[in-house]
Amino acid sequence: MVIHPHDLIEVSNLKYLSLYEDKEWVTASLRRTPFVVVRRADPSADGCIPVGVRGQERNQREAAFLDPKGVSQLVSPYAIVKRQMWNSLPTERRQQPVLQLMDLLAEMMADWRWGPAGSAGFEIVTQYPTMKETSDLDLVIDGSEVIDYAVAERLVHKLEHLGVRIDIQLETRDGAYVLREILERRASTVVLRTSSGPKLVRNPWQ
Repeated sequence: MVIHPHDLIEVSNLKYLSLYEDKEWVTASLRRTPFVVVRRADPSADGCIPVGVRGQERNQREAAFLDPKGVSQLVSPYAIVKRQMWNSLPTERRQQPVLQLMDLLAEMMADWRWGPAGSAGFEIVTQYPTMKETSDLDLVIDGSEVIDYAVAERLVHKLEHLGVRIDIQLETRDGAYVLREILERRASTVVLRTSSGPKLVRNPWQ
């Protein structure tokens, strides 16, 4: 089983989840929606998966570890797009500004391997309402191969005119970059977000 940051995991039984602290909102959230998101960190010594629990409030985020035996279902951001999972959301939820964009994005980004992360990805997979009128859209793009800067710039320019703030992370084999940072600083160093922390890198694909 290959697992990457931003993947969503349905937990089969909460006994497989190790929490740093037993907070009331964490337990309530997991009972309501038993999904966790894979976070960018090294596995634990016994091979458990680093995950995060989302609460209803923006500041409610809790780090945890999940025993692989507790994985009931795994959905990547790329799988969300491949299966166009947003189409199974209730009609009224699809009226949220971010969710309204999904069909258009699928058309605009047909040449990319991409997917929604953050609250959009969470709602699409779990069908639990997390999006708001003011929500941003977090996207991940597969950057395992060298990208064409000019093509990426044209994409970012188009996305800027959609009326929703869109943040894009480029996922490479070694970690993730903020796409905008790469485009703005192509002659300088950029931050690579790795499982062991951020690093300054000169060539993203070296």
